[in-house]
Amino acid sequence: MSMADASFQARLDRINSGKVFVAEGLLGNGELNKIRQRQAKGKGPASQPTVGVVEQEKFPVKKAIVSTFLGMIAFFGGSLGAFHASQGVATDFDKLSKLAEGLGPMGLSVILALILLYASGYRSVLLVGFIVAGFYATHFAEPHMARAAPTVWTMLYSADHADGLKFQAIAQMVEWGLAPPAELTPAVEPAAE
Repeated sequence: MSMADASFQARLDRINSGKVFVAEGLLGNGELNKIRQRQAKGKGPASQPTVGVVEQEKFPVKKAIVSTFLGMIAFFGGSLGAFHASQGVATDFDKLSKLAEGLGPMGLSVILALILLYASGYRSVLLVGFIVAGFYATHFAEPHMARAAPTVWTMLYSADHADGLKFQAIAQMVEWGLAPPAELTPAVEPAAE
């Protein structure tokens, strides 16, 4: 038997024995066992199944909630930034106040949302949709939150702005076909007999 045939026969014998042999120089002594132990504990890369049903990915509930909050934060940050830039209070950012006034609250909010989107790494279409949903939900809910907690909005913005948001909330309620609040409905006097 030639030398090539002998090495081939030795290789076939190793394969048929069922033991796994690692070529020298590829992995150190015992490293294959360490890798298998890590895989068994769930710390190593899981082996991909070759036969069977592929598991579907689960809905990312936590990421969806975080994305919605990022949209809310972006709206409030842009709204506050534009409001305080337009008030004329001297700050270190006076050079940027013209830009903030020009963009307005929605423009600044969109820029802040893009920055948060980039920083968070939530770039899938679904998570971007949740960021946009949180953004617009806050846009429509802000007047009602200002009406529910006027002191908070007075501290964040000003008393005039908080009053304006309260009236905007009442206008939205009437537009949606809901009854205006009790303090704005005129009292009906009893009919004289």
